[in-house]
Amino acid sequence: MESRAQLVGLRVGSILVLLFTWWVAGILMDDPEVLPGPVLTGTTIMTNLVTLGPEGHSAYFHIGITLGRIFSTFAVAMLVGIGIGLSMGLRKVIEHSLMALIPLLLTMPTILMVFLAVLWFGFNEVGSLVAVLGVVTPFVAVVMFEGAKAMDKSLIDMAKTYKAGRGMLIRKVYLPQLMPYIFSAFRFAFGMTWKIVALAETFGIKFGIGYMFFFWFEQFVMEQVMAWIITFVILMLILEHGVFARLESKAFAWRPVYSL
Repeated sequence: MESRAQLVGLRVGSILVLLFTWWVAGILMDDPEVLPGPVLTGTTIMTNLVTLGPEGHSAYFHIGITLGRIFSTFAVAMLVGIGIGLSMGLRKVIEHSLMALIPLLLTMPTILMVFLAVLWFGFNEVGSLVAVLGVVTPFVAVVMFEGAKAMDKSLIDMAKTYKAGRGMLIRKVYLPQLMPYIFSAFRFAFGMTWKIVALAETFGIKFGIGYMFFFWFEQFVMEQVMAWIITFVILMLILEHGVFARLESKAFAWRPVYSL
């Protein structure tokens, strides 16, 4: 309990230090049109949540659009990446066929992939999906490939010797060994997905948090720009630490915890 309280205290303390630094920087800058302080930004966020914005849409509308894009593209990228990675790890032919292509995709700059996807497929949902697939899927595939290669083959052979069914093999042999790799890919893939979606919206995909960020940036209303950036960051922190971290701790609750 004490260690958990210390962990929460450290996280809250780091946020307070960041807010204090931001507040001091705003005072030193002395120009809210360039760097609005945390109080003005917080007030703007609250105003956005209770009033309609440009084009008659509320903040909840744009938040919902962005979250929908993030979750849909993230799910597709994870499923495709896991499928490719496991196929590479279990089939030599697939491994040799794709090993030349995946490093090529991994070296592609993210902003270039987003730009090309939007240029080729337009300012729509397909463009954001292709951008996420191009950046996230290769990484997930590599992680899952390493997980498949690292599996204990003796356990698999023993399970087959005792005629374990396919369902039991997946639940009792494959999944426990692959779970650390799945969650490692999961955390990275989600972090990359929301950045790519926000970037694609900033490039011109209609509606969403990135779209609002760029809209207000063009108007040079910096308190709105900062308000939408902070809104986005808060949402992702809630999902990362409030949802995904809890899922991971439950999935690995069986593992002993050692402290140095």
